[in-house]
Amino acid sequence: MNIDDLLMREKARRDAYKNLAACFHVPNRELTTMLKGLERRLGVLGSGALSYAALMRNEFESLKDLEELKIDFARLFVGPYSLLAPPYGSIYLEGERKIMGHSTLDLLETYRNAGVDLSDNFRDAPDHIAAELEFMYFLVFKEIEALENSDIDTTLGFLEKQRAFLKQHLGAWVFEFADTIEEKAETDFYKNLARVTKAFIEQNFDELLDLFATEAHGDRPMSVAN
Repeated sequence: MNIDDLLMREKARRDAYKNLAACFHVPNRELTTMLKGLERRLGVLGSGALSYAALMRNEFESLKDLEELKIDFARLFVGPYSLLAPPYGSIYLEGERKIMGHSTLDLLETYRNAGVDLSDNFRDAPDHIAAELEFMYFLVFKEIEALENSDIDTTLGFLEKQRAFLKQHLGAWVFEFADTIEEKAETDFYKNLARVTKAFIEQNFDELLDLFATEAHGDRPMSVAN
């Protein structure tokens, strides 16, 4: 693969993370732009998630209003009484299934070490699914920046940060989270969002592990290895 093709692919991967993160915010009509972008970028990547993204976009565009989608979003991710699919990593990673545990503190340290601070406009916990997807967007962005400057060591460094982040954080809980969405969602939109998320993250993790082939195959989360 030549450098231009590689850059095109990595830019598609970067922006797919941004588009996917937007799907985990309260739905509004502007989401249609993100869904079209997600579908287009998954096409560039040849991702198995593409068919599910197309179903999401088609369903979204067919809705006369977003009330049903907003109700399902609230049931799954907001409450008020209980969250059917809590969108926080610590819920799945902490034995006591609590928010802001040791895994969250480690996550904040990972953000800081990469030079990232959460935006003042971000009002949720740092291990919210959207925040972790946005962090992957940032890591791929920095990888591309280094690649465009022909800085191979820095490029490989950011690829390794992506692999480590998927292994230790996002990839360690996102499959259980997505399975819960698929089971509990009442709309096909969110069921397909779960399928897109699993397929896209699995492809990313496998490709990064293949790149760093000296790493043990056992690094794969159980959901990926099976």
